[in-house]
Amino acid sequence: MVISKLFAENRCLEKFVTPKNSWSPIDEALFTPISFFNNYEKAHNLMLSAVKYSFKYHYENNFLYHRVCKVNGVSPEKIKSTNDLNKIPLLPDTFFKDYPEGKGFLNWLKMIFTGSIQKIDFKTDTPSHDDVIEEFNKKGINIMFTSGTSGRFSFIPRDFISWNRLRYSAMKSVIELIDYDPTDSAILLIPDPRKTNLTIASLFGIAYDLYNPANIDVALDIKITTQFLRMQRDETIGIKEKIKAKTMSKISPIIQKKSDLRMIHLLQQAEKEGKKLNIGSPPFWLDRIIEHMKREGIYMKLESSQVLTGGGWKAEENKRLPEEIFRKKVEDVLSIPQNHYHDVYAMSECSSVFLSCEGHYKHIPPVIIPFVLN
Repeated sequence: MVISKLFAENRCLEKFVTPKNSWSPIDEALFTPISFFNNYEKAHNLMLSAVKYSFKYHYENNFLYHRVCKVNGVSPEKIKSTNDLNKIPLLPDTFFKDYPEGKGFLNWLKMIFTGSIQKIDFKTDTPSHDDVIEEFNKKGINIMFTSGTSGRFSFIPRDFISWNRLRYSAMKSVIELIDYDPTDSAILLIPDPRKTNLTIASLFGIAYDLYNPANIDVALDIKITTQFLRMQRDETIGIKEKIKAKTMSKISPIIQKKSDLRMIHLLQQAEKEGKKLNIGSPPFWLDRIIEHMKREGIYMKLESSQVLTGGGWKAEENKRLPEEIFRKKVEDVLSIPQNHYHDVYAMSECSSVFLSCEGHYKHIPPVIIPFVLN
């Protein structure tokens, strides 16, 4: 049983591994460790070469970052040991929100992307964010974007190899820190991750690589674009969007309620069948469903199931609960033990995730070197 489980784990990860004959020190650090957390120090020892290689690569291939380094007086030759790593210029997360609109947006993306991008032809001189994202996707470049609840989206472009490395790192953390079984079923309380580049959906979308897609149910089967999120916040451009936003404001609550009822039905069905579920959700979405169940007097026995939350409370910040209180709420209504509750911290700008174990401590993968800045 242990051997077959290890085989299944390796099989779901191996498609994201760069061919070994083209490995760089980055690939050595990411793909060599058999375990991220069982032998953390050994895995972490590979990081100096990886960081030096990565810094040199971006220094030589990204004009904008090269300028940043020149201004700071730092070059690859100055990074010789781990004591020098704090010399490497860092980019603040606000950097990825600092883009021009209209025609300048495409040029901004090309400027911050390391490497060359094939020429892309658009029907207009001022393509929308969503037009650009769609065309970049076709060229093998993933542009992840945030929900923009702070009033401004972040856009982070990654090539095919970088996106695969991120998924590998995230999946390895999941496999090692939760009770993973590839034959499990999953319920994702998110928009369909196969139809959007929204960060939270994209990261939860690794479920489609961890589990059989036939065993996964997703809450919303709709395409989430930056335009959709803007209109949802009533940040419209032009009369057409104003009309669409007004219609959306009436239809969205109906779609949401219908979706929530369907998810509750799936939970009840799993309870009846004694099925183990992996429930992936931002906390606000799961909280909304639990509140509905409480009002209806619905309580379930899903003791073998697990919960993985991530993404924060977003627009529902006023309803935020401390994690320990929310864990208890999940236990009271769904009977899922608190040591089966995991939370993940992730950033669009970061190429890994920080997942909590059964003791509710978030673990930093060895492919990340943390710094306390102030």
